[in-house]
Amino acid sequence: MTPRDRIKKALCHQEADKIPIDLGSMRSSGIAAIAYNNLKHTMGLGHTPTKMYDFIQQLAYPDEEVLKTFQIDVVDAGRAFLAGAQDWRPWTLNDQSTCLIPRYLDIEIDDRETVYLKNGKQRLGKKPKSSLYVDQCYWVYEDLEEIPDEFLDEDLDRHVWAVPSPPWHLNIFDDQDFKLFVDTIKDLYNSSPYAVLLSFGGNLFETGTFLRGMANFMMDTYASKKKTKKLVDRLVERNLKKLDRILQGVGSYVDVMMFGDDLGGQDGPFMSADVYAEIFKPGHQKMWGFVHDHSDCKVFLHSCGSIYELLPHMIDAGLDIINPVQTSAKDMEPEKLKREFGKDLVFWGGGCDTRDVLPNGTPKEIEEHVKKRIEIFAKDGGFVFNQVHNILANIPPENVTAMLKAAHKFGQY
Repeated sequence: MTPRDRIKKALCHQEADKIPIDLGSMRSSGIAAIAYNNLKHTMGLGHTPTKMYDFIQQLAYPDEEVLKTFQIDVVDAGRAFLAGAQDWRPWTLNDQSTCLIPRYLDIEIDDRETVYLKNGKQRLGKKPKSSLYVDQCYWVYEDLEEIPDEFLDEDLDRHVWAVPSPPWHLNIFDDQDFKLFVDTIKDLYNSSPYAVLLSFGGNLFETGTFLRGMANFMMDTYASKKKTKKLVDRLVERNLKKLDRILQGVGSYVDVMMFGDDLGGQDGPFMSADVYAEIFKPGHQKMWGFVHDHSDCKVFLHSCGSIYELLPHMIDAGLDIINPVQTSAKDMEPEKLKREFGKDLVFWGGGCDTRDVLPNGTPKEIEEHVKKRIEIFAKDGGFVFNQVHNILANIPPENVTAMLKAAHKFGQY
């Protein structure tokens, strides 16, 4: 059975030969470049330069040898782009190990060694010397009393999370770029055994926070619903136009279409289920329904935190896959999620707790933890093994290895 077949079985809630495993198919299921360098060193793979494609979270593409060693089943469509040495440039990480970063990034470094990600003259995000990540530092509508009446396209893209990772360095509405986009993904699909995931994004609530700031937009959703809905409608309109272009080109060469919208905190969702249903659900339903109507792609949503109360609405809106399955949050117990939603949702994540277990456990403790999670999530399919969110820079390589080997060891059907 090929990795792609294995993923497709899981996504159809069927048991395959083993549980499929993900490492790095999207920007919340991956591994930090520092942790990845350490892992490669223990594997004797230090001769291959690490490609840190996501500068904001400092995430690396797993090399083919790593994918094969740990029997990974799905890859990020973006990894097929920036194929030439001229597309990358060297970078030094906080631990003084090295990697490559996309050459197209607009980066400024000041006299304190603070790194800024920019869009022209505007600094969008900053990474102080001691930090491992980039933080947003500019919100285009933050200083306004309320959401504006009109939105410029350049304003809607003027935030740090709009800094592209491959393949979104391309303008798919330019015919030449679009041809490269289509040909590259098609070639990846046809030449590799892996399932292909395309990270679309399509964030609605989150984009509101990127434009207004979290506090402002949280108040907007209650105090200024009319203007909030207008902003969400504009975002949905833009997203549908982009989805139409994407699916015309690569709808047959992508297995999973990934959306993102962090809707929960540790103790509950950022809004009531009624507010979600009124303001955000209609947009999700339009976008997810469009994907289903125009392709065979499964719809994947990355949403952190406690989102238990929102899951019935998401299922009704057409969601197929939920990630990262943050099992340490309120009401997100694995047994509860599998029992109540296992027939409707694929759980892509939840396989290893990254808050307490992966950073602090021994390899033996991690193995036992992974075994228990698989016993809960794997029955009747509907599970893709992944840790809860990214493997951070400080995770010991022996713990990463223990987790991935345990996923294979206990994932046999």
